Amino acid sequence: MSFDRKIDWVCPHMVVEEALFLSSDRVTIKPLRPIGSVASLRVRLDGEVFVPPMGIHLPASALGNKGPFTVRAPDNTLVLSVNDGADQTVTLPLGEALTASTLATGFNTGAQSVLADVTPRGRFRLSTKAKGSNATLMLKSSSNLAQTLGLPVLRQWRGRTAVPGWSVVNDPNTLPDRPTRLVVFDAPLLGFKEFVELNYVTIRQECRRCGGLGVEHDWRYTPHGNTVEARYEALLIQENSKIAYTYRGSNPFHLWYGTSIFEMIATKMGSRGLAQNLITKDLQEAFRNWQSIKKQQEEVVGQFVSDEEYPFQILGVAFTGSPDPTVVFVTATIQNRSQKPIQISRGISVPQPDNLLSSTAQEGVFRQSLTQFTLTE
Repeated sequence: MSFDRKIDWVCPHMVVEEALFLSSDRVTIKPLRPIGSVASLRVRLDGEVFVPPMGIHLPASALGNKGPFTVRAPDNTLVLSVNDGADQTVTLPLGEALTASTLATGFNTGAQSVLADVTPRGRFRLSTKAKGSNATLMLKSSSNLAQTLGLPVLRQWRGRTAVPGWSVVNDPNTLPDRPTRLVVFDAPLLGFKEFVELNYVTIRQECRRCGGLGVEHDWRYTPHGNTVEARYEALLIQENSKIAYTYRGSNPFHLWYGTSIFEMIATKMGSRGLAQNLITKDLQEAFRNWQSIKKQQEEVVGQFVSDEEYPFQILGVAFTGSPDPTVVFVTATIQNRSQKPIQISRGISVPQPDNLLSSTAQEGVFRQSLTQFTLTE
């Protein structure tokens, strides 16, 4: 069964890993493109950690020894104060050669607002459930258990804010239809050389992936690393679109491939009817050429061609007028061998004059309908 790599996609206008340095105030970040959706914004600091809007806050934490531990009565209680609250007494299990994991499990059954766990290196650790500078932890044990665990008494541990939170603020010095949105941290970052990477959705007019066309032509991959393929009706649409909107003669090995549709659109307003007839004829000729290729693929090569992908006939070509004589909207209705009509709608424009100062001049396909027969990953 024949297939082709899927290359026709609606552009998500997604900016990925845009690396930016902080402004001199160490608070403000100015993206290169307008942020079209605040909900899509992701902030990553120094290429390592994603920072949520509320920031990254750490709990008050006390680190003990690795163990194993021997706990005997009456030295099996811990007295501690959490978040400057009332003292609470926690009783740990008795035994010899107890692991840090066993003591952490026994501690969590009787403690409140504080959790015990084991670090990746096997050390016993106490951490408050609350995070930030308001979280505090102090051990006031009168037994020798704190010393056994390696936890100092009468010492206060306090949580901290590792990375402050951030918000999005409109820059008042930009255009109202596409305002620049600044990412502003709640407090200055400590490092002078820290940088951030932003992921966000921008507006179509400023998208560098599609150049404002709304459509991008590139391969995409599945989560397993395979290219997304077009088959059946999707393959029929893609193959006919490729031959219809390729400049005839641009392929040096197959000079017949393509059409002259862009040159015909440049015809003056008064002869638009003639231009439409020429475009229809050119599209029909390109369709017959591709139909011949599919027939050879099936009969000469012996490759299986499904009824859904075989171009049986072109039912009609319709045109929608535009105030601009260099722009035309074309709708072609194609029927495959399974007798299913398929409609392809696109808007095309003639090439713009060469711009020596900029390379952003748009030409060719600038609007198209991708609502039917597009594959998903």
